[in-house]
Amino acid sequence: MTWELQGATILEVVPPTLESGDEGVSKRLRRVEKLLSEGSFDAVNLPEIHDEESRDTRGVRKLDFSNRLDGRIFGQMIREQFDVPVIVNHVVAHAPLDHQILWLHETVREYGITDMILVGAPHDRQIWPGPSVAEANNAFKSEFADSDLRVGNICIPERPGSPIPESERMAEKVGAGADFFTTQILFCAAEISQLWQQFSKNHSELLQIPVLISLCPVKKSENLAFLRYLGVQVPNQVEETLGQIAADECLDASLEILCELQKQILESSNKIKDLASPGWNIAPVGSIPASAVLDLMQRLPSAIPS
Repeated sequence: MTWELQGATILEVVPPTLESGDEGVSKRLRRVEKLLSEGSFDAVNLPEIHDEESRDTRGVRKLDFSNRLDGRIFGQMIREQFDVPVIVNHVVAHAPLDHQILWLHETVREYGITDMILVGAPHDRQIWPGPSVAEANNAFKSEFADSDLRVGNICIPERPGSPIPESERMAEKVGAGADFFTTQILFCAAEISQLWQQFSKNHSELLQIPVLISLCPVKKSENLAFLRYLGVQVPNQVEETLGQIAADECLDASLEILCELQKQILESSNKIKDLASPGWNIAPVGSIPASAVLDLMQRLPSAIPS
């Protein structure tokens, strides 16, 4: 089941918790069905959720971590029921390379999934037993050479305090086999526009690599603290705007912010010669109503494939 990465719009769906059982699976599938039937998405993107420490001193997690259904199992359900391609995310740092290769063979041969996003883990806090993302890219592509396997990675346009430009990290990953990237959730167009300028100046080989930009509606201003927990860069202006309005107006205001953000991103992309058309990863975090996701899609005409 092939689809075009460049300029694509994908829907990020977190698999249900294990403790929610069959009821949780059914509920999540009904939500996916509604979004796919009324929205226009090229694929469903399934993150792999792990318990982790806050990546920001202002980050707050109010709910306890819960283990979730394997994204491959849930993805197989989605593909079979709704005939839509799926992407699974997988953290490669947590186990040695031979374990990752076994996971790869299971994913391709048992679940029939050939689109995947390989994810790393922060190395400033501990040493992990698994390979780097670039090493995993190379091993995965070598294992299934001349196949339909497509490997993506995560792009974090702004890494505070990092001495290595994100463009250099991406160039290494592309050199090792990465076919595309999804970004961390963005609220600031300057982050991605500056990255594209780095492409143009120092890494022209990255200009045609598909990048899908992650957009996240915000139901309550307090939810920004959890996004910070995940490592999302939240501009003060966004926090002030959402914090100063009535709670029942926050979600709609966040959609307006995302519309303006996309407008700015598209304007920036048009100024970069030979840049691949940006794509979009619609990534509602938490209890965002399906109606709000569909509202966002309607307000983002450039995110809807022709």
